[in-house]
Amino acid sequence: MTKDKAKKILIRFSPLLTVALFLVLWYVAALAVNAEIIIPKPSLVFSDLIKLFTKAQFWTAIGGTLSRTFISFAISFGLALLLSVAGFLFHPLHRALSPLVTISRAIPTMSIILLSIIWLTSQTSPLLIACLIIFPIFYADFYSALHNLDSGLIDMAKLYKVKTGDIITRLYIPNILPSVLDSVRSGISLNVKIVIAAEVLAQTRQSMGNLMQVSRVMLDTAMLLAWTVAAIALSYCLELLVGLIKKYVVRWRRV
Repeated sequence: MTKDKAKKILIRFSPLLTVALFLVLWYVAALAVNAEIIIPKPSLVFSDLIKLFTKAQFWTAIGGTLSRTFISFAISFGLALLLSVAGFLFHPLHRALSPLVTISRAIPTMSIILLSIIWLTSQTSPLLIACLIIFPIFYADFYSALHNLDSGLIDMAKLYKVKTGDIITRLYIPNILPSVLDSVRSGISLNVKIVIAAEVLAQTRQSMGNLMQVSRVMLDTAMLLAWTVAAIALSYCLELLVGLIKKYVVRWRRV
């Protein structure tokens, strides 16, 4: 086996090696502590995770958290896209929105969560919390993608009197889509984490966060970690889906 081939194999399987090393360290820590209430063994956690798969309550909670994630994500994405395009076309609007975006990014997440719980119900507060945190990130990324477009290409298209529709579909969209999808990929997993954190504090019914809170109250650390693994898997699947969409978009740009 050549050095280059061995290097390629190592690079390909390095994520699996990292996971394996983490599990070994986890197992060693569990043996050293010897207290399941503090650090349960990986086998116990994954056993509880398998049990969760067989319960209807698990899938109901997954569905509730996913629905809140998608709704808040859609609102944040749509609003950020609309306002970033409007701000790009009408610069005074961007200047007017900049202080609001800066303030919303600076507000402590815990303050947003606590105030939303006071103002709204346990079912709707996770939506507002996720929107207030995700929206400024999307807006800044989308506006930056538009602002960084090559102005020379746009001027050339206008010089040759290219139709506005063609400029949008053949110049703007293909060039900003990769940046937008990169933002979406990181934003979707962050959205899941924010929604779950809000569900924990708001005690939202039919949610992963609420069942995590129940596990904590019952001092069932293994079950709490099982829910955590489920949340990680959910975020990973959503990121993987966005990654596949991006690969399709890159191929579409080359056509």
